[in-house]
Amino acid sequence: MGAWGPGLFSDDVACDVRDEYRELLEDGVNDDEATRRMLDSYAAALDDPDTATFVWLALAVTQSKLGRLDPTVRDRAVAAIDSGADLERWSDNPRLADKRREVLGKARAQLTGPQPQRRKVRRPSRHVTDLQPGDILRYQAATGNLALLRVARIDVKRHAVAPVLVALHVTGTHIPTQPELDSLADKLETPFKLDGRPLPSWMSVSWLVTVNQRIDYTAAGFHRTGHTITRPGDPTFDTRTYTSWQLLRHELERNLSDAPLPEP
Repeated sequence: MGAWGPGLFSDDVACDVRDEYRELLEDGVNDDEATRRMLDSYAAALDDPDTATFVWLALAVTQSKLGRLDPTVRDRAVAAIDSGADLERWSDNPRLADKRREVLGKARAQLTGPQPQRRKVRRPSRHVTDLQPGDILRYQAATGNLALLRVARIDVKRHAVAPVLVALHVTGTHIPTQPELDSLADKLETPFKLDGRPLPSWMSVSWLVTVNQRIDYTAAGFHRTGHTITRPGDPTFDTRTYTSWQLLRHELERNLSDAPLPEP
């Protein structure tokens, strides 16, 4: 997807760098070797002016937060900030450019200031969902409106086994019958632009949802309410939105508050 905002980690490359570096440390790779492997892995991105800044900044800031800032990585990241090249990509949107300038200023201060003590990095626990492909989850908002989400597939990753959910096209409070469930279409997302205007409802209609702070779907107010057929493409379905059950609940409340209220 590339960059979706001015934040330091509002970019696919930056997120990948952060996550891959942490994984190396979790596996017991020493600091120097982890840095070397990252630079080798992202050699092509570092040769590309459009992505090099993301790599240097993400690696340097991640190292700094963990008390492992490599001097060479620090110098390259600071030089990338000082060059001003990164801000050029935001030049057509002064509001976002100002936010990005603030982000870069904070990153520079972090990298050039006193560094925290070295932190030990442990592999996090791995939560395994009990949901299965085809399961239907129901969420009822404060307005009374319902959202129905189907499990397209189960994503098996290093840190979690988590469901990929897709919103079904339903309105109001009626729970469809089984034949209706099987024939429901997936909801279409609302197109949007990062132009400073409020983001629309249903800008995301699919999510990979992981457990955060031990809050699973039941604790977040979701209820398993049935099962539906597998749809074409489900085994390889991908989503750009990663979230937690708490954040998904908040997002659905917002989406459903904009919908017509149920009949009394």
